[in-house]
Amino acid sequence: MRTTLFDEEAARTIVIRYIVVNIPSAYNLLLGRPSINRLSVVASKKHMKMRLPSLQRKLITIKSDQKAA
Repeated sequence: MRTTLFDEEAARTIVIRYIVVNIPSAYNLLLGRPSINRLSVVASKKHMKMRLPSLQRKLITIKSDQKAA
């Protein structure tokens, strides 16, 4: 499935294979190592953010919400 990760300034789209499960969860999506490696993601658990480069060499920042998690 084509998946787009974006923030206010940039976006990046790749194809990711998903396994869909019907259970209550605090997460919308769990990325596996192949997707993280292909996107060149740098994740910070402390800051609850992920950063990855866009194809236009801009930095995309994905933020999470502590209350929602």
